[in-house]
Amino acid sequence: MINDPQVAAQIAALHEQYETALVSNDVEKLTTFFWDSPHALRFGVSESLYGAREIEEFRRNRPPMDLAREVSNLKIVTFDSDCAVVTLEFSRAIRGIRRSGRQSQVWRKFEEGWKIVSAHVSLVPVPYVDLAAPLAGLSIPPQYREGVERNIQRAAQIARPLMDLDLDEKVEPAAVFRP
Repeated sequence: MINDPQVAAQIAALHEQYETALVSNDVEKLTTFFWDSPHALRFGVSESLYGAREIEEFRRNRPPMDLAREVSNLKIVTFDSDCAVVTLEFSRAIRGIRRSGRQSQVWRKFEEGWKIVSAHVSLVPVPYVDLAAPLAGLSIPPQYREGVERNIQRAAQIARPLMDLDLDEKVEPAAVFRP
């Protein structure tokens, strides 16, 4: 049965416990949520962790800062009474910069209870305009953002032929004239 209400309620309760442990950096509790197996898997923002030991080591060595986050679009889909998938989007401040991300977890029910067997966390890429504007000391009002993005795309199209030009390695650069 897909989306059995009782199974979905169990996973929702476990997810709430997981989320509490995550933002409070309760490493011992977080470790108990993952399947204690070399087959457990967690792909993070910048790490690929294979096995429960690597996942636990990552948790123990991760700086316990900027962990608070706002969860949105939480979805739980259950399959029969022993498998579930949890997906969500989140927003958090990382070193003072607001970032958005996504998370997915595959839960499987074992004799000892529900465990996460696979997890994936990623951050949504920051648009170039949001990275470049502060570097140039610019503030782009919302009503001009689309036009700025369009002009960046045009500049890239104009530069493409030059960037794609293959120069023969034997060609020497022109001399520089200095008066």
